[in-house]
Amino acid sequence: MTVYIEKANTSANTALGLFGKEPFVYDPKEDCYRCPAGEKLRYHFDREELGRKIRYYWTTACNTCQIKAQCTRSKEYRRISHWVHEDILERMEKRVKANWELMKQRKQIVEHPFGTIKFWNDQRHFLTRGLEKVKAEFSLSALAYNIKRAINLVGVAKLVAAVA
Repeated sequence: MTVYIEKANTSANTALGLFGKEPFVYDPKEDCYRCPAGEKLRYHFDREELGRKIRYYWTTACNTCQIKAQCTRSKEYRRISHWVHEDILERMEKRVKANWELMKQRKQIVEHPFGTIKFWNDQRHFLTRGLEKVKAEFSLSALAYNIKRAINLVGVAKLVAAVA
């Protein structure tokens, strides 16, 4: 059985029945998007948002476009935003779709330690605040999990002998 993950779509346009970003095809050679009507949305500016560099594209051809009503609610034009490293997400999405069974197995393997850590340590939430402190707290929990796991797999005598 093959199961595919659909990309989570958060576009307000899609929710209203308009074109989302999917029909707009990015051309990295020309650094532009091609819209469903065939027009090129050219790069205009970029800015940093939440630590990520975002590039913005649009065309002035929207005013005379036959399918503008299906594309945008704006009176002027449709603007597309593009994270400069968006290709990384697209490659990851292709790998996930191509190897769904492997991803399903990975989820099962990874979920067990987290569930075990939460159960063993009664750790439903972190006790510290701030990324660095939470990282340290989780690292200690993972270390304790790994030591307990090694004891269960190898035994205390072999583990002590290996450390000595």
